[in-house]
Amino acid sequence: MPLIRKKTDTAAAGTYFPLQGSQYEYLPYNALLEFAIFNVDSTGTNDLKATVFSGSDLLQEQANVDVKTTANAVYPDDFTLQDVAAAGERIGVQLDATASASAYAITVVRITPL
Repeated sequence: MPLIRKKTDTAAAGTYFPLQGSQYEYLPYNALLEFAIFNVDSTGTNDLKATVFSGSDLLQEQANVDVKTTANAVYPDDFTLQDVAAAGERIGVQLDATASASAYAITVVRITPL
């Protein structure tokens, strides 16, 4: 089962696309997708919002992501979004940092072929 794991430095306010350029950005086969997205920040502040796409499905629109103090994703607890996608569909995550903070985001996508 393929796994995409990206660390995105969000030290400056801006927009980030962590899955862009990934080998699995366009799915090679039908698959179950499971997403875990969280902000790693020891201060507990949350200035990060995520929008998640799977093909033409909008799974999450500009919502705050969870804040954790560790960069480890726990399965199944942190994998809050799921979708079934067809071969050739594009998966995408857009991260919007609303303030300048020294933190980073972790994006993990579990891909289970169907």
